[in-house]
Amino acid sequence: MCLLLCMVGLGASADEQRKVTLSADHNKETINLSYCNIFINLRQADDESGEVSIELENLSESKALILFDRSYMEKQVKKLTPKMQFDKKFGGTKGKRVIEACSEQLTSVMQFRPSDKYPLPAFRVENEATKVVTLPVYIAKYKGKNLILMEKQIIQLDIEAELKPSAEYVRMNTQCEQLIREIERTGVCPNKSHRTSVDKQKEEYQKKIDDLKSKIDAIISSHGWNDGDNGARRYKELKSKLDNVEIAERDCGRHKAIGGGGGHKCTYCGWSLQQIYHKLDDLYKKVYSSGDRKAAKAGVMAQVNALYNCCTDARCSKHSAQWKKGGDYKNKIVERYNRINSL
Repeated sequence: MCLLLCMVGLGASADEQRKVTLSADHNKETINLSYCNIFINLRQADDESGEVSIELENLSESKALILFDRSYMEKQVKKLTPKMQFDKKFGGTKGKRVIEACSEQLTSVMQFRPSDKYPLPAFRVENEATKVVTLPVYIAKYKGKNLILMEKQIIQLDIEAELKPSAEYVRMNTQCEQLIREIERTGVCPNKSHRTSVDKQKEEYQKKIDDLKSKIDAIISSHGWNDGDNGARRYKELKSKLDNVEIAERDCGRHKAIGGGGGHKCTYCGWSLQQIYHKLDDLYKKVYSSGDRKAAKAGVMAQVNALYNCCTDARCSKHSAQWKKGGDYKNKIVERYNRINSL
């Protein structure tokens, strides 16, 4: 057994060692060797990991390439189908030579005849981690129906994945953030002198929201992602942010505000500070107890900001004086708002 381990260990050094870095913008790489091509492809990638597939193509016109699913003693090799044996000049002690297995789990011995091209089983690569794949490629010549193992070439692939957001996602995220900022900053003007009614203004915003959501659905569909796939998670978070944006009512300042004063009006103006605190507390508990805090937080932040802005906006006739006065519920609201932001 010790001899076997030593022999396997001695054969572990690579004849070819290549570093392969894959990303959303560089998801394919080809390694060209004299006897084979290796095609490496990153697919189904998300923030945490990606699936990598490897294909090997035999370039020889007369020899076979073989990958083994496990280690075999020399006497076991002769019992395989097709029958195999070591060439007389193959290194090692005759009768005690050991086949080295592929590091990736194969279901059986893989034989690549001249011009054959087959995929290996796919595997996952974690973000910014290195996956070492060792391919001991045995080159064999044909002797009738049998194969004579001439030499072994060890290929070591050090595969890394840099799974940053794709350019496609960055563009869509920017569009969503710009619209959300516009809605939260501007809102809709309730002044009767405003050219368009509140309902019409909200309808225009809703159309912009729906247009972006349709674009997101089209992207998810183009990738073939299902609802539960990791690849769709980022985009579903964007839809959640759009669904939860609060369209507040506030005077645009271009005409006299309703009632001759103020300038802020939103859904929460009729709430007491106590009610606003309890709502923030409910939202905090919802995010804190969620299995995915990042997604849960993204889904409530528009409402959280709207609640907090209603308290702190000096133009709010309902809360401005109370907020300046301070008190227990002001402190509780500030504390709860900061806690949600820190999750």
